[in-house]
Amino acid sequence: MTFFSRFTTVRMDLENLIYISYRVPVSRIRPLVPPILSIASDDENRAYVSFVAMRCRNVRLSACSWPRFNYDQMNLRTYVIDPQTSGAAVYFFQSGVSIGIVPVITRLMGIPWQKIAFNLDKRSPSTYRASGHWRGAVAFEIESRRNEPLQELVVRHLTGPMMGFMGSQGNLCSFNIRHRSLEVQAGTLHSIRFPFAIQEGLVTEIELKQPDSVLMVPEAEFEIYLPPHRVSERR
Repeated sequence: MTFFSRFTTVRMDLENLIYISYRVPVSRIRPLVPPILSIASDDENRAYVSFVAMRCRNVRLSACSWPRFNYDQMNLRTYVIDPQTSGAAVYFFQSGVSIGIVPVITRLMGIPWQKIAFNLDKRSPSTYRASGHWRGAVAFEIESRRNEPLQELVVRHLTGPMMGFMGSQGNLCSFNIRHRSLEVQAGTLHSIRFPFAIQEGLVTEIELKQPDSVLMVPEAEFEIYLPPHRVSERR
């Protein structure tokens, strides 16, 4: 990392990183993703949509120990192919955070995060509960299953991408992410309310309660390389 990049790289400690994911027809996703991005689909022309929640702690620039921010975050995302490298990437439909100053800062850099009401708590050594409001009341409860086997290909697909895209056609930007290997655990969903995903037509109310995958990471350290880069619409 160069001297100057330390002033544009954001570090954060993540706690209780949760991925609740659904395999849905690509036809539902395609209208919401800029055409330049190919959707990462399987042989049945289905792709994952994930609802991801986390506690972000000690969010700061690499070059500075202060100021630091703490907030809870949610995002709704799918998985795409980077048109430049053909590598795995994430497309964020929307992201929201629980304190107002952070969206102000990120929007100045071209990342349209939203201010939402959201709180994620660890209720027991294995139980996690969230509540809030994001285009309707949001709530879920999961239980981690440390000894339950994982599907490694699914884990890598959902947690491995190091490139993110956000924005609409004509205003698409990309940013790089770095993190060490994650200690992923399986989880069980006990309850969920997330009307945003239903309103967008990404999942049905029945599907919402029956995810294809629930993953949980107790802690991790992420780096985000900013500012984001504008993506050309030319293939």
